[in-house]
Amino acid sequence: MEQMDLIQAPITDLPPDSLDAFELTLDLGPLSLDDHVEETFDDLIRQEKYRSGSLVPLRKCRHLLRDGGTLRLVNLYQGATEEGYASLVEILLRTAGFVEARMVSAAPPVTVEARKRTPVVEEQEFGMMARELVGPAELEQAHEFARSYYFFKDFNYDLDVARQFDLHTDVFGIFDKNAQMIALARVAMRVPGYNCPFMYALTDAGTHFHIPNGHRCIGEVMAISKEGREGAVAFKRLMEFLVYHVPLIAHPDSMWTTFEAEDPYTGNLYKNKFLMEDIGIRLTYRDFGGKWNLLCTSKIQELHKLHHELFRR
Repeated sequence: MEQMDLIQAPITDLPPDSLDAFELTLDLGPLSLDDHVEETFDDLIRQEKYRSGSLVPLRKCRHLLRDGGTLRLVNLYQGATEEGYASLVEILLRTAGFVEARMVSAAPPVTVEARKRTPVVEEQEFGMMARELVGPAELEQAHEFARSYYFFKDFNYDLDVARQFDLHTDVFGIFDKNAQMIALARVAMRVPGYNCPFMYALTDAGTHFHIPNGHRCIGEVMAISKEGREGAVAFKRLMEFLVYHVPLIAHPDSMWTTFEAEDPYTGNLYKNKFLMEDIGIRLTYRDFGGKWNLLCTSKIQELHKLHHELFRR
């Protein structure tokens, strides 16, 4: 089984889809899901979370392995046998792109094996294609698409902020028949050591929002599309794609999003079509202007079953 030091090597220097198996020795340390943060977006930028923490080598393993390839994770942390720890490791692995995690050695160092998940691709009508974006070049393309959209909408898209969430975000795009991106969605997951973007925003009271009890594996959705009829169709197909596939990929217990306070159309769309509820919290982001209302839904399985009926009801 192949071994190498993945901490320092840039992901762009690693040959993609080149190995069938890889063994990674790592000290994951104590793991927890934070229900709030005290850091600001500026703190986050200084920490450079997009290239720090346990998801860095795990994402590099995903990059190296062929679809279905095996990751063998040797965890040097002495507390890896504590109650609930294994489920947090599974969340990390799932976010990094691995499935079917199983413990192969319960004696320290605890060893877990998992399989690389094949990125989701799904053909759509009108020659469109829905595709999960995972490689460095694809993620850069997603940032460029979002930046052009938000500049057009007169919002600032600060790459220094946005890229901090790349490691723990699942990214999906809709492409037209000419392979041009026309819609984009990013689902940032709360993962041990990493948090959703809205947790760094401030409420009207000047405090950070606390995730209510009972919400464990949560995700924050950002979805945008090009203007015009083609963009509107692509947005609908992308959202149908998301509510079907994200429960299978990320296993969230709730999904969260925001809409600009002065944009009732978007708010009503999320509430009427995606079973979301406005929880009465307005947020201010460092990088965007305006006020943003926070919405949430726990009706994940209901949406999963409804996916092809969302816009036909």
